Amino acid sequence: MKVTYPHMGYLSIPVRNMLNHLGVDVVEAPPITKKTVELGASFSPEGVCLPYKINLGNFLESMELGADTFVTACGAGKCRLGFYNAVQKIQLAKRKQVQFYTLDTNRCFFSLYNLLKTLAPQAGRMDIIKQIMLAIQQLKAFDAIVNAKNFYGARTKYPKDIIAISNNALQQLAEYKTFSEVQSGKKLVIDLMRASSGDDGEQPVKIGLVGEFYVLLEPYVNHMIEDVLVQQGIEVKKFVYTGQWAFANTWLQAAGLHKEEKAYLKEAQPYFHYHVGGEGLKTVGTALWCIQNGYDGIVHIYPFSCMPEVVAEYALKKMAADYHVPLLSLSLDEQFSDVAIITRLEAFADCLKRRLSRN
Repeated sequence: MKVTYPHMGYLSIPVRNMLNHLGVDVVEAPPITKKTVELGASFSPEGVCLPYKINLGNFLESMELGADTFVTACGAGKCRLGFYNAVQKIQLAKRKQVQFYTLDTNRCFFSLYNLLKTLAPQAGRMDIIKQIMLAIQQLKAFDAIVNAKNFYGARTKYPKDIIAISNNALQQLAEYKTFSEVQSGKKLVIDLMRASSGDDGEQPVKIGLVGEFYVLLEPYVNHMIEDVLVQQGIEVKKFVYTGQWAFANTWLQAAGLHKEEKAYLKEAQPYFHYHVGGEGLKTVGTALWCIQNGYDGIVHIYPFSCMPEVVAEYALKKMAADYHVPLLSLSLDEQFSDVAIITRLEAFADCLKRRLSRN
């Protein structure tokens, strides 16, 4: 049994370590490249969204390396994520006999625990729970480091140095095997960023980054949008993080304390009064929060043809007009180039800086 899973930002780092510790033979997909996207697109249904194509490309490249057991996440809801597993399983089975497992995001902790018991039958209950907890702790530490990068990177003359510290830390923290090591390592990295930034207290331009979950979390897909903005001297605030999501959808969900949808439904009014699927409700709710809390602009990114985000975009346009706040919406597919997105982001950044200097 050779297990693989799709990439999504830094999620694969602690997942790989968790599986290896439990004795699972892991075949990690190669980093996402143009080949990954083209391979996935060539075997995908017409009109399907970009995350599906890249997930399938990850699986196909892993299959070439010998993987025969595939793990993905899926959950009910008004989003095409709900059928990823069924269609991908059919496509992979055309090539060779495979085992395909799906994590149910609506009962994530129990689904993950049962999956790990299946993949590592020799592992004890407490060891599995410990590894799940450690993986989530690492992910939350990564969240904090990325947040610090966006904060201090926008307040320094040398943002590339802050970005480099963040990128190196993600690999180093992955090797830590205890909770105390992760916590102390996180603190050390953030302190290093603070000391390296030379923050003079000047407030930079602040933008809220909202949109579809996968596009926000996978740097290859969003063309490193956070780093591009940080290097323009702009502080980026986003509301979707891998560790935050994993913690909420495992421990909080299992304890019946996960009330995110209800909270964002309240925040999104009067622009939304119901859940439209995907992250549409969260997109509108967090964008409105940013506007009401003094942010200078909103950047909205989503996969081309993602219906929940298309619906959200109409609300965002109305919101931006009502509050006179600049809005940049980017609909991404495999044809979108780095040059195109960097050009638009640089122009948007210049617009925000000129607007702020006049106020």
